[in-house]
Amino acid sequence: MVRVMADQEEKKQSNIEVFLRNNDAYLGLILNSRFGRYYFFKRPKIKALYKKYLSEQDPRKKNRFCADILNAYEKTFLWKFRYLREGVLEDLKLHSRYSRERSIIDHSPKHHKDYYSVVMILKNEARYIREQILFYQATGADRIYIYDNDSDDDLLSVIDPFLKSGLVIYRKWPGSKVQHSAYRDVIRRTKHHSKWLAIVDSDEFIFPVHGTMPENLKKYEAYPGVGVNWIVFGPNGHMDSPDGLVMDNYTATFEDRDSAINCHIKSIVQPKEVVTVRHTHFPLYKRNRFAVDERGVALDNCYSYMPQAGRAFSEFNNHSVFRLNHYHSKSVEDLKRKCERGYADGANNLPFEETLRSYDVPQIQDYAIKPFADIVREKMKG
Repeated sequence: MVRVMADQEEKKQSNIEVFLRNNDAYLGLILNSRFGRYYFFKRPKIKALYKKYLSEQDPRKKNRFCADILNAYEKTFLWKFRYLREGVLEDLKLHSRYSRERSIIDHSPKHHKDYYSVVMILKNEARYIREQILFYQATGADRIYIYDNDSDDDLLSVIDPFLKSGLVIYRKWPGSKVQHSAYRDVIRRTKHHSKWLAIVDSDEFIFPVHGTMPENLKKYEAYPGVGVNWIVFGPNGHMDSPDGLVMDNYTATFEDRDSAINCHIKSIVQPKEVVTVRHTHFPLYKRNRFAVDERGVALDNCYSYMPQAGRAFSEFNNHSVFRLNHYHSKSVEDLKRKCERGYADGANNLPFEETLRSYDVPQIQDYAIKPFADIVREKMKG
């Protein structure tokens, strides 16, 4: 037991050093910009924090001071205006370019008031989408928004029953690097229609450990958003895509639950509290507020894994209230196709072989999603 606790503490310390190194890089970008230097030396609070940051030797405390500097910087009006302006300009450009190609299929009640909704942007996922829709329905979702990024498979015919029932709202969303724009669009569309909105990818399954999502989210209504940690699943020994449910076929995940990748979060937000979306994993909230993890701890710039990507990581993996099973690779065949296809946010793909090697780590079996898999399996028979 003592050895396990020592290993966990060593892992957390290692993560803190990574967070500090990358927060330092973000701080360096600010200090090297004219806009950043202006605010840096005009604000007494930031100057005081910077002095403490320079003199501190303990990595954990130093990282906290660095994060407080970044948080104070991001509260400035011009910083927020810059992100708002970039989002507006990007959206106007996309809408003018694709105005004739935009189409919506929406049979939901005109003035529906939902508590919990889900949005995903996808491409050529018709094979798996029925399972995911039924899964989110089983977890308590009132509405599911699907943004179709140039699929050329049989997506519409597969989701047609869900469209007719009003459970699914479909929106065609063509082009490259359009993920953030899609999220901004759905935020505008749901701010008067949904209390909570989970922003996920088509390989991500968010579910509650106990009860339903609405029952658990009621505890977090005082916060603008909740960050849910990934639990990443690998190919599970499947070279080719097997028949059956994704939830049944892929049960092997990293033994190290607190590895940096599993400290990544995706967001469940209150749309009316969101200013704009400039990052796949988290938005910018009103009144300089932050989302929290399931413990109620603010997800600010303290735990940043990449420069300018604060709020996308927690200190360690939390999974006692919410879970997010991330079936990133599925089979080796699926992973290769995914690496060739590209991402809707424009991110560069890792080479296939390198990505596959990242799963060559100690694994354990995880069946936490089984209660929902059982429900979906029965519904798929109908």
